[in-house]
Amino acid sequence: MKLIANTPPDLVVLFLQSSGALELDDGRERHFLTSATGFVAPMPRIETLVFHENRSHLAIAWQKSMLVGVLSELIDAPVTGDLEITGKLDLTTPHGSRIAMLSRLIWDYLDTNAGDSFSPAAPDLLVRALMLLVLQNVPHNYHERLTGPVSPAIPRKLKRAIEYMHANAASPMTVSEIAREAGTTVRSLQTAFQQFKDMTPSDYLRAIRLEGVRKALLSGRDVLSIADIARNWGFLHMGRFAAIYHQSFGEMPSETMRRQGRSN
Repeated sequence: MKLIANTPPDLVVLFLQSSGALELDDGRERHFLTSATGFVAPMPRIETLVFHENRSHLAIAWQKSMLVGVLSELIDAPVTGDLEITGKLDLTTPHGSRIAMLSRLIWDYLDTNAGDSFSPAAPDLLVRALMLLVLQNVPHNYHERLTGPVSPAIPRKLKRAIEYMHANAASPMTVSEIAREAGTTVRSLQTAFQQFKDMTPSDYLRAIRLEGVRKALLSGRDVLSIADIARNWGFLHMGRFAAIYHQSFGEMPSETMRRQGRSN
């Protein structure tokens, strides 16, 4: 049986074969999956699926924002760009076999009444553990942040710029001002940020501010509203701030606040 994907939702899917074979086309390459291989890709990337006879498979899907939330915690920073994750899994390796076992445990848990004797939080914890394993073992554009070598020592002027940004993150500032305080030119500063931080100075400053807002929301000590906290960290347009926050952490600011039992 052949299926052609048509305007699929923004989901990331894990395919696992139990028996038989499955073919899929991700727009760049055609993949043939057996019981020894799995595959992870965003649904919008999958153009066709071909199910062979006498096959059995398992598919688990997440909203991409859920993966972004886990990734943000793994790298201990906001996710400042789109998460691009696509790749095969070798299920014969120790990590691959754990992913397969955990996936089937989740499926069995949801497909039976086994959950009646466990905490309601158990499925969420199992799914979260699976997402963590997938992020650690499937290629994506943040993979080096998780597994790559430590970056070389950053230049003194870049370090000075970063220290200035952290010390004054809640105050208005321009890239020209940051460069002046660091004792360098705007062009040199931008080049250094791209080389050592893989982002622009403005993106780095925004990440600092987003992290400041998130810590304030998670602390449970701040009695200010979400809007007031955001403004205190330099975010003046609430709609734009909420969208950037969701993109960076995989949840809305109000969801972060609710996790601490607070109300706005």
